[in-house]
Amino acid sequence: MAAMSAIRYDANFKAFYERLKANGKQTTQAQIAVMRKLIITAHSLYKNGRKYDVDFNAQKDKDLV
Repeated sequence: MAAMSAIRYDANFKAFYERLKANGKQTTQAQIAVMRKLIITAHSLYKNGRKYDVDFNAQKDKDLV
């Protein structure tokens, strides 16, 4: 399952999953949320013609400071 690989190997998805679990979501609910986030991310990348960048959110946060 792609969501499980994303949780294991991608720091952003792992942090998202761990945050959901810490907030009391069940494992299956958190996995489904990661699946949805993967689909939305893939569609956005395809629509905008971009490649996935792990540090995208970090760069965006630096611009706000």
